[in-house]
Amino acid sequence: MIPLLLCIIIWSLISITIFIFIYNYITNIYFYNYKAQLKIDSKSSLFPFRYFQDIKGNILPFVAVTGFFRSKEMVKKYYEYVNNNINVFGITAYKTFPKEFNIIDKSEGVYINNQEFNYVKNIKNWLCCFNEPKEYGFTNENNLIDMSESDFYDINLNLVNNKKYDFIYICLKDNDNCPRNGWNAINRNFDLALKCFPIMVNEFGMNGLVVGRVNCNLEEKFNGKIEVVDALDYHILQEKMAQSKFLFVPNIYDASPRVVSECLIKNVPVLMNKNIVCGSKYINYETGELFTNESDIKFALINLMSKLDKISPQKWWRENYGKDISEKKLCVFLKNAFPNTLDNIENVQFVL
Repeated sequence: MIPLLLCIIIWSLISITIFIFIYNYITNIYFYNYKAQLKIDSKSSLFPFRYFQDIKGNILPFVAVTGFFRSKEMVKKYYEYVNNNINVFGITAYKTFPKEFNIIDKSEGVYINNQEFNYVKNIKNWLCCFNEPKEYGFTNENNLIDMSESDFYDINLNLVNNKKYDFIYICLKDNDNCPRNGWNAINRNFDLALKCFPIMVNEFGMNGLVVGRVNCNLEEKFNGKIEVVDALDYHILQEKMAQSKFLFVPNIYDASPRVVSECLIKNVPVLMNKNIVCGSKYINYETGELFTNESDIKFALINLMSKLDKISPQKWWRENYGKDISEKKLCVFLKNAFPNTLDNIENVQFVL
């Protein structure tokens, strides 16, 4: 009886070992093949997908949806990832996504409204930057973490901070006729900027740099106190940010704009619209001031200018955000959301 039982145990152990070996072999082949496909997809920059890697540059089996699908092919791609056991999660990174965007914006309607795909229902796990997630369609069924891609910027110590401008405002042109209802004009709230410029320039005597709003007659209207340039190369824009005393962000329909992080890491504070859909989490005494419209911007400006020499946005950023802190935080979230997927990995990076 004992020898028979022993044989059964031994055979069971052998069978389990063989099964584990075969499973791991097939799994490794699968992940090798599909990681190769993810690498190809990431290089193709397939909007709205984002891809991820470890600190060694190895592609990880994760894909994030960061905006509305703009074609049936992208919907098919989503299901392709899901059916191949790629871990898909969402990121609130594009306007009010996943909630439909109802502001009049002719450049968006064809993509945003009348969506058949239920993003909140189909995707459980999200990096969510909204203060009130339920207002944007999220339910108790969703697993959320307060996190944005803009959290991942590192301190920049290589730029000279000789101040040339009191403020910088970034709102790229929609066409050469300076429309007020274009994608950029709405997303960067150009209407409110136009109401605030007279206060900033005429009442506070400030000079500013406006990036993108060419052909809007701003130079003439403000007697040269506002300089306007077209879109700038990335490194030139970074230099212009460093040359500014603060970043002006009247934006509302903008989900954690990266320019905010890009300025804070340069020790440039931010004057931000309190009603911005995402990004107000970055603003406190050390990093800037909040305002709501042209009626209260004076108070915010007085507060901001009185403390410019006392605050350190850069120090605050180093203590709370940056690549290493955010990569570890993202890794922990993904480990909890998708168990047994990130063994022996501590940092998860975006593929740039």
